[in-house]
Amino acid sequence: MSGYFGLNVPFIEYCGIKGLESGPGWTLSGVDIVPGLCNSMGNGHGGLIMTLLDVAMGSASRLTDPAAVGVITVDLHTTFIGPARGQLRCRADVLRKMGRTVFCEALIRDGNGEIVAKGVGTFKLRHGQAQPGGEG
Repeated sequence: MSGYFGLNVPFIEYCGIKGLESGPGWTLSGVDIVPGLCNSMGNGHGGLIMTLLDVAMGSASRLTDPAAVGVITVDLHTTFIGPARGQLRCRADVLRKMGRTVFCEALIRDGNGEIVAKGVGTFKLRHGQAQPGGEG
């Protein structure tokens, strides 16, 4: 599988986010915090953290339906809990799928297992022809 869980998304590549593992109803993604991804305090930027939550949950949603070509984020809530430093891992889980609507949650942890952020999101599955380079 190439790209991020089978999709080529330039922004995800730019951020250095990698799809590590997936299974029925879940994905595991990662990103290494490097200087270009930091805020003024030297921690991973909040926008990067939200992007990691969004794409991890979006991919977990998309992978529930082989006919889905992408997702549209309907709603995304983020709670920042600790500083984003070093290697981050994000586990996203599907809570429930109702037709084309999928509800998910995700946790980001640092290399010490400390929680960095939590996200909850709602995603709408896209069917039909894929958009070039996009997830939704």
